[in-house]
Amino acid sequence: MGQDKQQRAASRNLSYKLAESLGRNLLNGQSQPGDILPGEVELGEMYGVSRTAVREAIKMLAAKGMVLPRPRIGTRVLPKRDWNYLDRDLLAWIDFETQPEIIKEFQHVRLTLEPEAAALTALNASEQDRMELVELVGKMHELAVNYDQDSWVEVDTRFHQLVYFASGNHFISPFGNLFKAVFESYFRVAGREKLFKLEHHQAMVDAIVAKDGNAARQATIALLMA
Repeated sequence: MGQDKQQRAASRNLSYKLAESLGRNLLNGQSQPGDILPGEVELGEMYGVSRTAVREAIKMLAAKGMVLPRPRIGTRVLPKRDWNYLDRDLLAWIDFETQPEIIKEFQHVRLTLEPEAAALTALNASEQDRMELVELVGKMHELAVNYDQDSWVEVDTRFHQLVYFASGNHFISPFGNLFKAVFESYFRVAGREKLFKLEHHQAMVDAIVAKDGNAARQATIALLMA
């Protein structure tokens, strides 16, 4: 029984890895909307996996709106407007370094959501949340002097996640987790001058600590527009 569970888990993991590989190829434009992907047998031979693993991988991509498998026709790549760009896997698969237009779109979404999240956080955050934001911006000041990319990515990601988490709005808070992979990728490829903006991060924290929603909103807009 235990061996069966291990085999099923291994099969799911293999299917996910195949879905990730195919998904990244689609996101990178290796197949265009309207194209028909290779069949199950051909994909299985290309990736060295079973037809069952191929079928499961295609199901995963279909659930994300990326492809439509049809009997006797094949698996068609769907128009990008059908792709669920708010799927956590899909967001993690995007190569932001080679797709600057996606970064612009993501920043536009942030500009729509994050200022309001910050304003709500100023009003609704717990004292523990406010203290953590103070600590995080303090670490940012330290890293601006002794820069370490991995540490900066970790701190900046947590900072912006917390702005969403602490908003007190059940529909806004989940974006903190949803955007985690995007934050990590974006903060890694962006230059230092686009990251630090310490005066704006500090202004956000000062406004949140002061429970000034409008000031938090304006500071966030300034940060994202800088």
